[in-house]
Amino acid sequence: MVGYDKDESLTPDQKLIASLFSGVITRAMTNPLDVVKVRAQLEKKAISNPNRKWFQITRKIIEETGVKSLWRGHQVGQIHSILGVTTQFYVYEVTTRLVDMNFETGKYSSLVHFLCGVFSGCMAATVVHPLEVIKVRQMINKEATRNLIEGAKKVYSTGGILSFYEGLSAAIVQIGPQVGISFAVFRLVQSFMLTLLTRDCDNREVCQTQQDHAVNVATASAIAGSMAGITSKSLTYPFELAKKRLQIKTFPSQGDSMFKCHSLIECLVKTFELEGFKGLFRGFKITIYKAQLSGLVAFTTYELICYATRQIIGPPTSPPSTKKKH
Repeated sequence: MVGYDKDESLTPDQKLIASLFSGVITRAMTNPLDVVKVRAQLEKKAISNPNRKWFQITRKIIEETGVKSLWRGHQVGQIHSILGVTTQFYVYEVTTRLVDMNFETGKYSSLVHFLCGVFSGCMAATVVHPLEVIKVRQMINKEATRNLIEGAKKVYSTGGILSFYEGLSAAIVQIGPQVGISFAVFRLVQSFMLTLLTRDCDNREVCQTQQDHAVNVATASAIAGSMAGITSKSLTYPFELAKKRLQIKTFPSQGDSMFKCHSLIECLVKTFELEGFKGLFRGFKITIYKAQLSGLVAFTTYELICYATRQIIGPPTSPPSTKKKH
């Protein structure tokens, strides 16, 4: 299970490998959705035509620059995903372990996991933000280079070192709670699903053995990951939109075709004034598809790699200390 468990045989360092592979696989599968999402969030044509469907945007991208353009920014996206996912999972594993070993959480367990998730999300947002700025600009620039170094030079040329941190405040406000919600929801739903899948057994040890079976772990993780992705993204989406628009405020787009703003509050207020409440959820549908797929792939891959690693190294020789401070 994601997060600290006193019976866990893997250390956070060993789980780091699982999060790395999870990040790679997740990015490879979701990059096309990310490209379409960014175009839907930023292009004024999409804003002026609320009935423009995400598949119409996809068709236009393919017609203009070919199918390969759906993986525009993938190189930077992979590095971003590896750093982001590994930071999230690793910091979450470490913080939940520290809290559980030093405090009696009891009935506040869900709150603790949420707060640990918020902290890991803020850390991840700060670490990967410069890469996200490069990635977003590569996705919207038809002539953008796929090279990370060249992409970084272009970002730097528009506003110096600070241009790499455009939208960081919105990123922290959005990603921190989003990751917190995601981990908290995942643990709750996964635990519920594992109990539901083994409801017919009447022996605790037998139930635990069944819950640890690969098929049950995969099924519960897939459902819980999907729910975590949908819930966390839905509750924080306006900040996601503002973050993307802040990340291109110094981007020299031709004909003023992109929606730009200069502060988090300005983005939210300007969007509401020009587009109404629905405008705060521009590109929401494609984003939810991506969030659901990302949650499903990331959590399921992570859990299955951890499961396979446990089978290789075997059970722990002695359980870690769980002495509490009162």
